[in-house]
Amino acid sequence: NEMKKLILSALLWSSTWAHGKTAEEFINQAYPREVHAVLCRVAYVEDNAYCMRPVKEEIRDTAQGKMKYVLWAGNYFDEPNLKEEFVHVASGLAGVFVFRQLAGRNNWELVASEPFQMVGSYGRAPEKEGWSFHEFGKDKWGFLTEHSDVHQGYSGSHYVILAHDGGKKVVSSWLGSSFANTGAYGENCENHAGEDDVLSPKEYKACMAKLTNIESKIKILRNEKMVNGFYPLEITLTGFQGKTKFNHQAYTMKFDTKQAAYVEPKHYPLRGIEY
Repeated sequence: NEMKKLILSALLWSSTWAHGKTAEEFINQAYPREVHAVLCRVAYVEDNAYCMRPVKEEIRDTAQGKMKYVLWAGNYFDEPNLKEEFVHVASGLAGVFVFRQLAGRNNWELVASEPFQMVGSYGRAPEKEGWSFHEFGKDKWGFLTEHSDVHQGYSGSHYVILAHDGGKKVVSSWLGSSFANTGAYGENCENHAGEDDVLSPKEYKACMAKLTNIESKIKILRNEKMVNGFYPLEITLTGFQGKTKFNHQAYTMKFDTKQAAYVEPKHYPLRGIEY
């Protein structure tokens, strides 16, 4: 049917390289349907539709020439009823496109892209102010945002980096940025026992040992030596995990070529968090 054709065309597009078009033409191929009623283009991921719009566009002069970095993002879309919806089971969607300018002001070639990156919660991608643009390595520019969600009192977030690797790929990295279970357990484990039960001293001690509330800040260490062509990142934690307190405790994240991503060190307290 028509929906399957559109999905197939979007998937085929992601591995297609062509030359000498406007940037808009490439993006229109990725998001094939324009919906004038809500001023967006529709992207299809499996059985879900997303209402995509341009968020940011940056141009930089690099060793490869003049490069354009374009970010689109969109929300879960009820296509039959032409409306965007809050849906807790769905993420939002983001797409990054990297172009090199050819001869002529509006003549570009697509160098790298990631049109279908799931990010955001309740069916919503982070909005424009939630994204920033950075140089993560020499001529390796990309976008940074934060993905967050909450389920049954467990809240957490990840830093999400979508960056050009300098070649033919946009690489994605997810790094734990916050976690709290105080919404589930209570600030002093008062919720853990239920309405009528009273925690025994042993149960209270076990609960307090699991109680966690950690936040963080991130920065790019541009004065440090690049690893695999990318600057290291520093994530600084504040908060507590059981009896362990974090007072601007710094952890370094390095880029791993094999995984094509920044990797959390094994001792990082927010490594592998689920929420």
